[in-house]
Amino acid sequence: MIEIIAALVSLVVHFISYLFSTGEDKKKAKADLKEVVNGTNGKILVGFFGGAAVTGIFVVIWFLSE
Repeated sequence: MIEIIAALVSLVVHFISYLFSTGEDKKKAKADLKEVVNGTNGKILVGFFGGAAVTGIFVVIWFLSE
């Protein structure tokens, strides 16, 4: 669970850094953001949110069937 929170915080920090950067700093921030998304942290987040989405769909179907 700590890895998921750390990955999410890392993604948010890099995204904010990208939004408020200009020029060369923006290019570096974009490269860093791309590295986070395509790296291990990105895979952790995709797995977590994918699992959460599937679980959510099953819960909604279960509630609607009753």
